[in-house]
Amino acid sequence: MENKVITFSDIVLKQSIFLSRLDILIQSLIIVFIVIISWLLSKVLWHWLQQKNPQFTTFIWRDEKLEPHEYIALFLQTIDFPLITLILLNITEAFFYSQNWTIGLIKLGEKIVVVYLILRCLLAFLYGTFPLNIIREYQWKIFYPLFTLFVLRKILDLGGNFEEFSQIVLIKLFNNPVTFQSVFALFIGLYFWLVIVTLLEKLLIIFIKPKTASDKGEIQASILLLRYFLITLGIVLILGYIGVDGRAVTAISGGLSVGIGFALKEVISNFVSGIILLFEKVLKPGDIISIEGQTCEVKELGIRATTVRMTIDNSEKIIPNQTFFTEDLTTYTGSNNLVYCSVLVGVGYDSKPEEVINLLLEIAYNNKRVLKSPSPIAFFLNFGDSTLNFELKFWLDDVNIRKGVISELNCKILKEFTNNHIEIPYPQTDIHIR
Repeated sequence: MENKVITFSDIVLKQSIFLSRLDILIQSLIIVFIVIISWLLSKVLWHWLQQKNPQFTTFIWRDEKLEPHEYIALFLQTIDFPLITLILLNITEAFFYSQNWTIGLIKLGEKIVVVYLILRCLLAFLYGTFPLNIIREYQWKIFYPLFTLFVLRKILDLGGNFEEFSQIVLIKLFNNPVTFQSVFALFIGLYFWLVIVTLLEKLLIIFIKPKTASDKGEIQASILLLRYFLITLGIVLILGYIGVDGRAVTAISGGLSVGIGFALKEVISNFVSGIILLFEKVLKPGDIISIEGQTCEVKELGIRATTVRMTIDNSEKIIPNQTFFTEDLTTYTGSNNLVYCSVLVGVGYDSKPEEVINLLLEIAYNNKRVLKSPSPIAFFLNFGDSTLNFELKFWLDDVNIRKGVISELNCKILKEFTNNHIEIPYPQTDIHIR
């Protein structure tokens, strides 16, 4: 039997024989019973505390920093269940020991509950330090999956099956055995690496405070580059850890490169375009651009595509990255955010040009959203068929408010010209009949 190749069915059979022992079954049932009783007691205890001390047992889930009494309430609710479970397990262990019964599984349960209690204390600390929405999200993506893997490892170790299970050969790839341990390390390692990189990206965005909108775009673009670099680095490290032969990877990639080149030509083109956009910083999140005749705001730069928000209806559009290199692109925030706008107006021939120019400048200066530096400028353009034509030019720091400001100025011009008896004539023609 020592030279026999261990299979998955052998591990299952060995584990089932171990778990079917009477002492193991009794301890397992008692542990399940204790967990249920502890959960019910924690609910009863918490309800009693809320009745006796409502001011110390009330907290609201929100992203702001918790008040001291709210943090105490959160901490108590976090540790009550594992603490009660640990106390009951210790009492049970003492009773079993006094009767000289087997207590191995109960001691293992105590170790697992201690780890769970430490985990809950750590989560309580993180709740008081970081934004609650991030901790609540990643406790299910990182902490609880790690705890589940820890419990599964301990269960397999009960029958001494973990090492045998991890060395089971699934397939052979290029004469290299692929074991359960390799597959497990590959998928679990990649999962946790991607989750941690995403968490790091969110924390950097939260803690790095940009001074301007331009700085915000550059920071997001740099963080995105860091994200893809870390993902690539993680894949390389994990493949090296599980012992993937570099020659095998070269052979596979060489065989597939031709097919991928033809089948995924557009994807590769978008990928390369995305890399160029990120490194050259042609576009940044927050930039206002006009592409295909539509004005939009860049929300997120990706390797394959860029997400933009359409200013006309607030919808979001996914644009392949190569579009930015094949279509004409206008950016309003390339070197700065200033936008140059103008309003055209015609007045009657009996109006005084100097008075009209001064009135236009006064209207522009009184508008709070029109920039004072660079200052507005008014021009007497030309003599029209029925009007003297003027132009008011001014600067804004946001292209999204352009139409609103022009509408405000037009309304104000009409009102002030009416109050000052400045006529805005309509086209008219005199017909003489002989």
